[in-house]
Amino acid sequence: MLWIAGALAVSPILAAAETYGVPLAVRTLAGPDVRVQRQGSAFSIDAVLHAPVPLATAWEVLTDFEQMPRYQTNLSRSEVLERSPQRLLVRQQGVARFGPFSSAFDSVREMQLAPPRSIRARQVSGKVLRQMTSLMTLEPEEGGTRLSYHADMEPETSLPPLIGPALVQHETAEQFAAIVREMVRRQGQRAAAK
Repeated sequence: MLWIAGALAVSPILAAAETYGVPLAVRTLAGPDVRVQRQGSAFSIDAVLHAPVPLATAWEVLTDFEQMPRYQTNLSRSEVLERSPQRLLVRQQGVARFGPFSSAFDSVREMQLAPPRSIRARQVSGKVLRQMTSLMTLEPEEGGTRLSYHADMEPETSLPPLIGPALVQHETAEQFAAIVREMVRRQGQRAAAK
């Protein structure tokens, strides 16, 4: 997920969660649980996290591709090329960074939407990745929404054995942290407007 591409800045999320009225036990965010496995030159990513917002807010943020460069620092451009109720074609450009390493990317992905429960993505074209497929599922749970993500990807160039998995894990965690911060920000705005 380049819209899934660090440390989680917990305090803004907790402050917004306080506004939203999320119980203290739920507000203790440890960041996304991201696991990366390497199989040759390919990677498989599994992530689970709690967003302290209603399902509708989580879905809105995950499918608002045009606004993603505003809160995803690795994105310089994100646009919907084609749109139908259950399918989007999305182009994203940016730079993935990890310490002294960086890699520019430009990808087009087909998004299959099953509102408001799942987003299935498949790379149609792009630089940096040979192939990528992913599935994001959303489930309501106490105090918010559970986000579960699985992706299989293969970079065009081989990543160093020790750095590769850490790079993928770092980028994924950073993107998820930014997504949850945006969800909480939007929910906080709604609560303040009432």
